[in-house]
Amino acid sequence: MKTLLLATRNKWKAQLFAPILQGFGFEVITLRDANITKEAPVEDGKTVVENALIKALHYHSAEHPWVFGDDTGLEIKTLNGEPGVMSRRWGGKFPDDVDEQVWLDYLLERMQGIPPEQRVAEFVDGWALISPDGSQHTHVSRAAFTIAEEQLGPLVPGSPVMSVAIGLPQKPEEIFAAVKAEWDAWGVLKELG
Repeated sequence: MKTLLLATRNKWKAQLFAPILQGFGFEVITLRDANITKEAPVEDGKTVVENALIKALHYHSAEHPWVFGDDTGLEIKTLNGEPGVMSRRWGGKFPDDVDEQVWLDYLLERMQGIPPEQRVAEFVDGWALISPDGSQHTHVSRAAFTIAEEQLGPLVPGSPVMSVAIGLPQKPEEIFAAVKAEWDAWGVLKELG
């Protein structure tokens, strides 16, 4: 069985992507599983795809010939696309380890007074897969939703915006199905065999 390294330490991403990749015949490990302590790369790409590729290339090696990296941005139309690529850091306003409730409170504060029809946002996901020969395969997807006026439920670890998202899959099995459908549509792993 081929081993694929997920270039993440994020448990949520591992839970989301591992079953899909296992369905393509991969044993999936994360940076934690592989005990990789190499410092994370600087994600200075202008797009989520560039950042996903930076991560995948950073960890690609003879020991880990299959590597998958991803990055997610958040674009809020009425805020002129903020927070954008650096959604967790909100364009540099917050550190990487910002408390999720602090981040969510800031989002709701910024959206205060905006009518429901203008509370439109999109998750933008960038994926990058590096194969053993070093070839690079990238993909971008978008998922539109509406931001609620108040927190609808408990914080989702690693994705606080999900607690105010209307119109997106909420249950783990629904999220998994949507991501799997996107993988199937991309088709890269079928092509690579």
